[in-house]
Amino acid sequence: MSIQQRALQEFQRQPAATADTAAAVQLLGQLGLPQPRDEHWRNANLRAFEQVTHFLPPGASAALPALPAPLPGFQRAVFIDGRRAPQLSDAGALALLSNPAWPAPADNDGHRDDQRFALLNALFGNDAAQLDLAQDVAMEVLFIASGAAGSVYPRLAVTLAPGVRARLVERHLGATTADGFICAQTRIELQRGAHLDHYRLQDCNVATLWMDTLLAQVGEQAHYDVRLLGIGAATARCSAEVRLSGAKAALSWRSMAALDGRQVNDTLLRVTHAAPGTRTSQLFRGIAEGRARIGFDADVRVTAQAPGTRISQSLRGLIEGAESGINLRPRLTIHTDDIQASHGATTGQLDENLLFYLLSRGLDVATARALLKWAFLGDVLSAVDIPELRQQAETAAAGHLADRVLAGVLA
Repeated sequence: MSIQQRALQEFQRQPAATADTAAAVQLLGQLGLPQPRDEHWRNANLRAFEQVTHFLPPGASAALPALPAPLPGFQRAVFIDGRRAPQLSDAGALALLSNPAWPAPADNDGHRDDQRFALLNALFGNDAAQLDLAQDVAMEVLFIASGAAGSVYPRLAVTLAPGVRARLVERHLGATTADGFICAQTRIELQRGAHLDHYRLQDCNVATLWMDTLLAQVGEQAHYDVRLLGIGAATARCSAEVRLSGAKAALSWRSMAALDGRQVNDTLLRVTHAAPGTRTSQLFRGIAEGRARIGFDADVRVTAQAPGTRISQSLRGLIEGAESGINLRPRLTIHTDDIQASHGATTGQLDENLLFYLLSRGLDVATARALLKWAFLGDVLSAVDIPELRQQAETAAAGHLADRVLAGVLA
């Protein structure tokens, strides 16, 4: 039985469908979910998700993991197993959350290929972090998986009014059971002149199966800056679609994956330039140790309506395990002559010349390798300009890489 069939079967056990879920059921039946044979090129293939046995959300939360220290100057909203937790949230943050009603999915809502997994979120999601911001704000949203039996469906929707600047930290943390499944959906809309600094940290337990879909619309002269740090989960799969729909809209995407053991992390980022003078900058760094596998597919499309577009892609992977693998795919599809574009992708091992230099300066092999690995990730980590968040992310990355020397350097 396919993922789609099992999900719909479990959905029938719920109370009567609402208008929103009815639309999701109709679209899921009409479009379906992608099949493994449709996408052999993805590292985090769909076979990993076929082991999901419980799609319904947990009825009650289990014991909670320790929460990270609050970020100075940020208001915090906490969600446990997809439901808001007022007792752990700031009053100011709760006041910013809109009505939890989630918009019904539509057939023109970006549900192409693996973006359709957002339909599972529409079926089973039970709450939402919905932010309609008309003033500048700094906010932290924590989605915690408690480990209770069932699947978790985090929802985050952010709309910035014209000219608003916001800093948003989105964190997914916690432990799940061996067959735990987290299916997250994020929607972003930036209106004219808005600016969103979006920090996304995924640090779930290594037993987690993680499915993430992001859909963003960037309006005229708006800026969307993303820092995505992928560390946890046994299998993590992010499918993001960003449309630069207004003149001089801009996207800056900086992301990293630091994996060990048998972890898999796979990102598909589609960017569409649909207006003049738009800009995209993409930077990815990944380290695969043990038998880990990493994939990053950067698919940028420039329409004929987007002269003056500027694109920069830099994708680099570091293989640190004899059985690990990294697959990087920069892609450009261009339908205008007025464009400046550069792209590059490299995968390899630590530079032996740099390693020899550090050894010649008196460092031992373990320390030298640790410093070079950290310098490799520094291009992304340095973009996290919130010191407390960067320190927490660095500590988490060192822990997942099982590098005691690196942990000592950070301490």
